[in-house]
Order: sequence, then structure tokens, then C-alpha cells
Amino acid sequence: MQKRWLVNKKYPKSFEKKFPELSPIVLQLLWDRGLRDQTVIDEFFNPDYESDLHDPYLMKDMEKAIARIFSALEGDEKILVYGDYDVDGVTSSAVLTDTLCELKRVLSGISGKKAKEFLDIYIPDREKEGYGITEKAILEIAKRKPNLIITVDCGVSNVESVDAINELGIEVIVTDHHHVPEKRPEAYAIINPKQPDCKYPFKSLAGVGVAFKLAQGLLVHLQKNYPEKFEKMKPGFEKWLLDLVALGTVADCVDLLGENRTLTQYGLLVLNKTQRVGIKKLLGVAGLETGKSESRAKRQLLDAGHIAFNLAPRLNAAGRMDHANAAYKLLMSENNVEAQELAEKLEKSNQTRQKLTEKMMAEVRVRLDKKKVLPKIVIEKGTDWKVGLVGLVAGKLTEEYCRPFLILNENEDGVCGGSGRSIPAFNLIEAIEKCKDLLTQFGGHSQAAGLKLKKNSLKKFEKMMNGIAEEILTENDLIPSIEIDAEIASEKIDWELLDSLEKFGPFGFANRKPTFLVKNLEVEEIKTVGSDKNHLKACFTTILKNEEIKYFPAIGFRLGHMLDHMPERETGLRWGDKVDVVFQLEVNEWNGNRELQMNVVDVKLCQ
Repeated sequence: MQKRWLVNKKYPKSFEKKFPELSPIVLQLLWDRGLRDQTVIDEFFNPDYESDLHDPYLMKDMEKAIARIFSALEGDEKILVYGDYDVDGVTSSAVLTDTLCELKRVLSGISGKKAKEFLDIYIPDREKEGYGITEKAILEIAKRKPNLIITVDCGVSNVESVDAINELGIEVIVTDHHHVPEKRPEAYAIINPKQPDCKYPFKSLAGVGVAFKLAQGLLVHLQKNYPEKFEKMKPGFEKWLLDLVALGTVADCVDLLGENRTLTQYGLLVLNKTQRVGIKKLLGVAGLETGKSESRAKRQLLDAGHIAFNLAPRLNAAGRMDHANAAYKLLMSENNVEAQELAEKLEKSNQTRQKLTEKMMAEVRVRLDKKKVLPKIVIEKGTDWKVGLVGLVAGKLTEEYCRPFLILNENEDGVCGGSGRSIPAFNLIEAIEKCKDLLTQFGGHSQAAGLKLKKNSLKKFEKMMNGIAEEILTENDLIPSIEIDAEIASEKIDWELLDSLEKFGPFGFANRKPTFLVKNLEVEEIKTVGSDKNHLKACFTTILKNEEIKYFPAIGFRLGHMLDHMPERETGLRWGDKVDVVFQLEVNEWNGNRELQMNVVDVKLCQ
């Protein structure tokens, strides 16, 4: 299906008058991202760690939680950190256990090794248990007998589970960032900025962001009440946590604006000089051992894209294919041999994950091809699908078919569990919550959610979800579209433009890479590349006003099919075709050379 090109409306003249020193492109990008006054623009372009991060004590229950944690640390109580199996959950677990261990060390005057004896960690098995505080986990917790449990990246929807833990005489502090249901658990404290009665000004933190705010609060308390103990902390301890914060924040696809942008910006600085053995080994297996080769002119810096496309998939592979404990152990490892073994294990798991994902997607596509009409929300169930991959498959299919997908797997007990992904026009978690009486478990966000239900409730659930989708979604919502920041003249595509664009990084959700439309280029060269010949390599040209020919090297990932077929005609792109191109501008580097390159998003023949 041909995609709709949606060029954003130009900023108003009043905005231009307000910031006359800024170029039209920069003005457009700021306007598109909702950055419209001097304060937020300054914060965006010049994030400041000391002034842009909010006071952790503004969060509801923060003071109460910190008092209880210090009581546990000073009373030699056993604390169990209850995590989650994705990158956000694993990094959250690492941030909090690192902090608690260091606090225990300085408060008690013991070694780090001894301090670890007072801490425990539990991350549920994605395949066997699923998301949140599970029944199996409660049984295991009862055996381990902690005095205090602190959840990270989960817990806010686990009302019955928290009740069961309370009955064991164990107190629970919930830290989470997910959608807050009407009924909250009876926990000792709940730290979640999305709570309606929480005054914390930034609501879009990742789970690791919330865990980091708790860590910040604990360190503030230590400095204020135990200054002589605070002096014994490892130098720069708080900021050395930021590599983990950047990993979890980018991987969880939260908006990279406001406090998330500041945390990610500083986190990337730390990631580029990380002290963590496990992360160094992970960079190695991912082919990102930057700065080792003497032939390189300068050290390649890791950015948010390296997290999203290289590091996060490998860390996530642990929980998807086996158990997230491997990813947690890698992040916490202080042993080179152990870290190398774990990194290689994740690399193999990720390769297997890629193959199984393609197999599952192919199975779903066969089913969809048999349907005369696709429903507005697609719900598909298997009996041998890998539970750890259902969310990934749902996400890829949502992108491919431009509609919400729920991919479920039925286990031997007749319980269907899985994950869904959605499109901007459909709030998935709100729709799922309307069906809560049919579900045994659910949680998530507007665009991504997980759930469990019994097989005999599935048909009724499908009917309800289809009804909700029919009410909310229009046919236009289901047409794939590309949001374009601005149409740009070909002569403006130069190094100066790239310099302006790079100031907008790090890129991610709510601050995606700027996307432009340039019209009336001519195809000079075109061919397919890649092992499967599924990528498009081209060179476009245009004639400038001074009669000079300008060349635009280009790469179009997964656009190789355009050489065989274009929606406007039966044949594909050919030399000499006049085309309009939607692209993102980037640098192509090879053998010490650098050139501007279009990363092509879409191409249409000129009308």
C-alpha cells in the first residue's frame, strides 16, 4: 500500500518573530516537537544535570519509602529487589541493587562483598511466569524470607499479589512507571509519577528513571543525615549509574524530551567511558569496540541509535529466549571471563531470536492472507509460539499492517498470554482495561501492553476489543503514513544543515530523527544491495540555478522491492525517473572518507 505523506504545518509567523536568530528548519523542528518558549528550548539544546533534574522528593511517597529503606539498611534487614525481564527492568534492578549495596557498605562499615549478603534479586521468568509479581514468585519469596521488597518497573497493577505478600508479614515498596489502574495495591509506598495525586512535574520517566530518582533520594538523605558516611561513597557514584539509565530509557521507547533527554544525554557520556566490564564486553560482541583501532581518525561515539539497534536487542534476548538473569549478571559482573561468556551467550540468543521472530511473523502473515478483510485490531493465538517474542512480533506486524496487533500464546493449562502493540490513534491499555473482567492479568502503556486470560474468555475478549476498535478507529487511521517535518529545497541539503540537525540528538520517541521531503530529483544510479538484495542503493541528481549538477548518494533500507515495482506503475524505479524523496540526512563514513547521504524513507514518482 502506498503511504500517505503528511508534511507538518509550518510554524506561525509569531514564532519566527519570537526567535529571529534561528533558521527556518530549526524553527520548524522546534515547533513540531512542542518546544515553543525560551526556557524549554534552552533546556533542550543545553541539558544541565544540576538544574534540569527535578527534586526526587516531589514524588508521592518518596520520603516515606526512603525512611523505610534506611531503617532496613541500618537494622540489617534483608531487602529483595523485584525486577522485570526487559532492558528497562534489568537496568532498573542494577541501578537499585548497586545503590543499596553501596549504601549498606558505607552505613555499616563493611566490604561490598559483605554488603551484598543483605540484598537479594528476583526477576520472573518471561516464559513460565509472565509480567509482574507472579504466584511462583510469591512462593519463592516466602522461602527467601526478605523483610522488605522493592519492585522496579512493575507492581502498580499487582493488587492481589501485594496483598499476598503483606499476609506473609513482608512490606512492599512499589516503584513503577506504567499506567496506574483505578485500584492501587496496598503497598507500604508507591513511587510512580503517573499517579493522579503525585505532584512530580515530569510524568514520562522510564522504570529505570523512577529507580534512579529513588537512588537520588537515598543519596540526598545520606548526605544530609550522615555527611561523614557520604564522604566514604565511591567518587561520582550517582553519575556512574547513568550508563544504565540511558540504556533502559532508550530501550523502553519513552519520550526523549524533558528529564528523559537530560538523563539520556549525560548517560551517553558515561556510556562512552563506562567502567562496567559487562557493558564493555557487550559492546565487543556487538562490533562497537570504539577507539581500539589506531587507524581510526577519531573515536566513534555511541549514541541512542547504538542502544536501540545494537545493545538493547542483545540485552532483551536474555529474557526473550531464556532468562533475564543473564542480562542482569552481565551488567553487574566484575569479572572479565564471566562477562565475556555472558556477552557471547546473549549474542547467540539474539541470533536465534531473529530467526524465530521471522518464522512467527511468516506464520501470522499466512493466516492474514487468508482473511478477506482484516479487522481493525488483529488478535492471533498460537500454541507453540515463544512468549518472549510475541511483543516483538506484534510490534513488527503493527508497523507492517498499520493497525493494532495482539499476539498470544496458549499454554498447556489453557491460559493465553501475550503482548500487543498499537498505532497512535488507539490507546491499547485503555481498551484492554475495559475488558479487565475477562482478564487474569494486564498492564502496560497506550502503545504497548501485556495480558493473560483463560482460553474460554478469548472469544468474548476478541469481540469486545473489535467493538472498541470499530468505535475508535477510522479507515484513515489504518493507512500507513509518514510524518514529514518540512519540504526542503535541494540546494539546502548540505553540511550546514547536518550541523543544525545533530544538535537535536539524542533521537528517540517524541524526538525522532528529522525527516524531509525533497521534490523533483532524477535517478542517476540505482541497484539493490545486501545479502538478500532487499536494500536500495541510489544516487539522485538535480540541476541547481547556476547550472551545476548536485549529486545525492542514497541508501534505502528494506526498499529493494522498488527496483521491481512501484505503486504508480507496474515496473520499478529506473535510471532517468523523476522522483520525490522522503529522507533523513546522515553521514556515510568509509576508509577515512565522509560524505552526506540520504537515508531514504520513501520514494514516489513525480506526477
